[in-house]
Amino acid sequence: MTENSAFDIIGDIHGHADALESLLQKLGYVRKFGVYSHPAKRKIVFVGDFIDRGPKIRETLHVVRNMTESGNALAVMGNHEFNAISFHTPHVEKGGFFRDHSLKEITQHLETLNQFKQFDSEWGDFLDWFKTIPLYLDLDQFRVVHACWDDDHINYFKQHYKGITAGFLEKTNNKKEGSSLYHAVDESLKGKEIELPEGFSFTDKDGMVRNKCRVRWWAEPYSRKTLGDVLIDCPEELSNKKIDNPGDFYAYTDPKPVFFGHYWLTGKPYITNPLAVCTDFSVAKGGVLAACRLGKRIEDMRLIF
Repeated sequence: MTENSAFDIIGDIHGHADALESLLQKLGYVRKFGVYSHPAKRKIVFVGDFIDRGPKIRETLHVVRNMTESGNALAVMGNHEFNAISFHTPHVEKGGFFRDHSLKEITQHLETLNQFKQFDSEWGDFLDWFKTIPLYLDLDQFRVVHACWDDDHINYFKQHYKGITAGFLEKTNNKKEGSSLYHAVDESLKGKEIELPEGFSFTDKDGMVRNKCRVRWWAEPYSRKTLGDVLIDCPEELSNKKIDNPGDFYAYTDPKPVFFGHYWLTGKPYITNPLAVCTDFSVAKGGVLAACRLGKRIEDMRLIF
C-alpha cells in the first residue's frame, strides 16, 4: 500500500459527532487516550464544514483537531470555518466584523454560538486553529478541496496566499470589489454559480430564494446534455433545456482525482465520476455521513457509510 492510498476521505460533519465516531469505528479506527487512530496507519482526510447545524459541534471539533494534531488526519477548510473566522474577527479600521451579524448570518451560526456559550476560551482556541487549516491539499496521488478545484485559483493561492490576515479577510469578504482573491476563495469554498435567466429562481435547503445555481463541475463533460445535468437545483422549467456547448460550463478534467464535500447530495452514496468525488451526503439534513476509502490503487475506491 502506498502512502497516498492509505486514506479515508470523510464528508461534511456539521456537528454530528455521534455519526462521525460511528463511521470512524466502522472504518477500523480505534480511540486511545482520546484520539482516534488506525492500526494499519491509515489516515483520515476531512473536507471541512465541521461546525454549525448539528447537536455536538464541540465534540466534533475535539475529535477532528485531536486527529489532525496527532498526525492521524489531514483537513481542509470549509466555508463554515471561513465564515466563523470572518464572523468573529473585528474589523479594526471600519468597526464591526468582517462578516455581517445580520439575522441570516446569526441564524446560520446559531448552533455553534449556543454550544460554546459557556466555553469562550475554548472557542477562541478553535478559531485560532481554523486559521491554520489549509485551503486545499495537493498530494502525490489525489487532491482535496471543500467545494471546487480550479487550477487557476489553486495557482493563485500558491503565489499569493500568505495566511489569514486582516488584509486577507478584507478582500475575501468584499464581494463588491470582487478581487482575484475574493473569487478564488469564494469558488474554492462555496463553488461556482451561474445566474439564472430573469424571472427564474429556486428555494434552497434553508428556505432562501436564490437566482443563481451551483454548477455540477464534477459531472463528466460528455454526460451534459441539458441544464438539469449541469446545474444543481435547476428550476424544473429550465431543467430539460438542451445545452448547445457543454464547454460553456466549468468541468474538472485533470487525471489526478479530487475529493470534495459541500453539495448536500441525497440518497444512497454513490460515485458518479471517479476523478471528481463528492463525499457530502447531507448528514445534517437526515442523510448519512460518508467516507471514500482508497485502496492499494487510487482507482480502487469505494464509499462507506
